[in-house]
Amino acid sequence: MPWQPGQIIDADGLNNPAPATITTGVTAASGWVVTLQTLDIVSGVRIANVTLNRTGADITSPGGTSGNITPDIELCTVADAWRPRDSLYVSCSTGIGDGSMRIQPDGSCQWLTWIPGANVTSGSSMRWTWAFAR
Repeated sequence: MPWQPGQIIDADGLNNPAPATITTGVTAASGWVVTLQTLDIVSGVRIANVTLNRTGADITSPGGTSGNITPDIELCTVADAWRPRDSLYVSCSTGIGDGSMRIQPDGSCQWLTWIPGANVTSGSSMRWTWAFAR
């Protein structure tokens, strides 16, 4: 990244290379389509953003009355650059409902929980973000 007028020159600025963005590497499961995939990499820190659009049938109350999805549902897989060393647990949302997602070292992104009694309708966008160092 180029230096900006007035920017303080310090060790952090000198040691950080230019950021890179990857916009491929997410493969949606059946019934979903990828609408956003960005992986920003700056000095070994990776920040991933994924949005999937539900193209399949409505999913009625995936978390039942407890919120726990059993078995976990794989929504997509991610390529090697997107994978953390250990499983990460993050929030996910459609803007109407919310729950949790697990991103695994093998690239599987699994939907774990959802607000009790809430549906995910066809056309909904499921979004989640995670960050990790590698």
